[in-house]
Amino acid sequence: MPPKLDIEQVKAILTDSDLVVSWQALTEEETAHRAVYRIRCHLLRAAYQLEIRFIEMDNETIYSYQLFTDRPIIRWDNAPHFPALRTFPHHLHGESGEVKESPLIGDPLQDLPYVLGQARAFLARPPF
Repeated sequence: MPPKLDIEQVKAILTDSDLVVSWQALTEEETAHRAVYRIRCHLLRAAYQLEIRFIEMDNETIYSYQLFTDRPIIRWDNAPHFPALRTFPHHLHGESGEVKESPLIGDPLQDLPYVLGQARAFLARPPF
């Protein structure tokens, strides 16, 4: 069984990150057997945002982390639609549209720092 999602710790990671200028909870719906969270983060380079989505159910947490501007750039998620990948269901939709294996494991407390690090590395690259 996956670890219970601690949304307050997720918010603390975002608050403590020097990459995240501000964040806003767009959706926070909790019932006895399901919770839905959607958080939008504004990053140091103002044109870039990170959107985080969690759907927590009794036996699993569905997630996505998407870096975007006016278009999607990179997304990590665990939608079960690439079963041939070694890291199934965890995968990455890259900048060029390619789908790759992902090191994420579905635990936001471990995954979110990695995603923020990858976003930082992306933003540090010189613009084209």
